[in-house]
This record gives sequence, structure tokens and C-alpha cells, in this order.
Amino acid sequence: MDSALILRKLCDSGEEISKNEAVSLLNSSNLISDLVSELAEKPLYAVWRITALAEIPYTAELKYTKRLIKYIRKNMFDGEGFTLSGKKTDLLPCYNAMLAEAFSKLGFADADFVKRSVNWIKKYQLFERNEKTCWNGKGIQKYGGCLKMTPCYTGVVKSVKALIYYNKYSSNYDVKAEKLIQKGITYIKKHRLYKHLSNEEPINRHMLDISYPQSYQLNIMELLEIMYLTGNINDISCESALNYIKQKKTSDNFWKTDYVYSGAGYTVFDKRGKKGEWITYLLEKYTGENR
Repeated sequence: MDSALILRKLCDSGEEISKNEAVSLLNSSNLISDLVSELAEKPLYAVWRITALAEIPYTAELKYTKRLIKYIRKNMFDGEGFTLSGKKTDLLPCYNAMLAEAFSKLGFADADFVKRSVNWIKKYQLFERNEKTCWNGKGIQKYGGCLKMTPCYTGVVKSVKALIYYNKYSSNYDVKAEKLIQKGITYIKKHRLYKHLSNEEPINRHMLDISYPQSYQLNIMELLEIMYLTGNINDISCESALNYIKQKKTSDNFWKTDYVYSGAGYTVFDKRGKKGEWITYLLEKYTGENR
């Protein structure tokens, strides 16, 4: 087992571990070695590296992560939220949410730049159909349905997840964020997590992918994570997703990665076709099979 996963398990269990012990585990991790082997100062590359590093405790202590944070803050924060170009008008809800989530996990939930990105979500993001936003940036118009009368489902879900982790790590509990989380959860339940409202079909072709960490392609692991974190995993709306995931478990009691996002800078934690130690650890939590 990679030492980064050992560290993640220790921290998730609440076991006390010193910073020196944690950094030692990071330094001996093959996964961390891959993640910090190269730093390309390009926006999408930075997104996928910071979201991956944020899944592993204590990575904010690494020199690589500090350089990455500096690059993102300088080039991808416009004063109101995160954008790929650094220009306010180009802001896209999904990327703003992913970066707000990542920085919250890395210990920056109380930082002004993270609060501002969360405030954008609270002010402009839609969490239900037939609502209107007053945001008129050209980015959402360029890419279609981000904030139309039927908002992009990926943007809704990733914004819910960002608010969950923001409230988890912020020193001040945000009541409005919690209300929006609940509104988003209601919308997710209507979709039975991954289905069109009009039929039984997945919302998109990547919805049932098993892959980690997150990418632009929303998948069933993120949806189950949200329901688990909010205490809704036993809700009837999760039944189909849970049944699907359980039948994907292999005979040797592991899950395997079945899709790898191909974006520059993206690093999958479990190689495709191999025993998925990261995804198995997480899915056993979500499905209750570790109890």
C-alpha cells in the first residue's frame, strides 16, 4: 500500500500523527513522487495537480504544493472567484467549485480568496431548475448550459461538494452555505444521483465511471461521497447507485478504475485494471462494507 494512502487512512481515523511523521510518509510515497515530478505553469495542469494533492493530508507542507498555490493565486484568481484565464468574465462554476474545495481541504477555508470563491457560489450558482442568476460572464455563455433554466448538473454537484468541504474546514459555520447544500441535495435526490429526470438513463456517458481523484467528468464516486458526507447514503435515492457500485466489485473484493481522464496534469491514484486500493478504501466507506 502506498504510504500516502496509509497517511490518509490514519488521518481519517482520527489517529494523532505529527507533522514530521506525516511528511516522512509523503516523502516515501510513489504517488507523491509522481505528483511532484513536474510543474507546468498552465491553468488546467494546475487544477488537476492541486485537486489531487488536496486529497492527501499534509500536502500543503510540500514545496511543490506551495509553488502551485502561489501560481494559482497569482494567475487564476480574479478577486471574486477562480477562473482558468484569471479574468472574471471567464469564470466557470465547475472549476471555481473544484478549486474552492481543494483549497478548503488544504487548510485555506478561512482565507479571504477562498471565502470570495464560496461567496460567488452562494450568490450566483443555481441549485434547481427554472431559476435565474444575475451572473452574466461570457464564460458560461461560451460553454452552454452552465447557468441556464436547467443548470449544468456537474456545476450543481461540484458546487454542493465545495460548500460541504468549506463548511467542514471553516472556523465559522456558514448557515447560507448549509441551506444551499440541502437545496442541492434535494436536487441530486430527484435525479437519483446520476439519472435524467425523464428516464432511467445516466445524465452523461461518464456518470457511472469509477475513477479517482475527481476530474471535469462528474462520476458516481463523487455523488456517493456527497451523500455519505451529508448522512444521506441510506436514502432511497441512492439505492440504484449503490446496487450498481456493489455489483462492480471484483471477486477478490476490490474495485478497479475503469476510466482515466486524459487532461494534462491529471494523475489517477489507482492504475486502470489494477486492484484499486484508493477507490476500494473510499467505496467501502460509502457502501458501508467496511463496518
